[in-house]
Amino acid sequence: MRSDRSPLFRKTISPWYDSESACIAVILLMLVVSLFSVCGLWVVRGNPEYTPHLWVPASLLLLCLYVIVSISIRLARRLSRQEDAYR
Repeated sequence: MRSDRSPLFRKTISPWYDSESACIAVILLMLVVSLFSVCGLWVVRGNPEYTPHLWVPASLLLLCLYVIVSISIRLARRLSRQEDAYR
């Protein structure tokens, strides 16, 4: 007869896209894309013809910063949980 209890000794397996190396790679790629969007903002401010299209690099920068902050928070929580587990 099987027991319906879930074993507590099992470690949860995180998907590959949620691993520390994948998160760091995403942060690095988002930094590159945010530099690209800053260059776009610089070009838009230098050329008055492109002023109506200022929203494109600005929104790209905001979205990149949002992803960087959210993944950094996720990594910080994970690292703090690992430190608590070792204590």
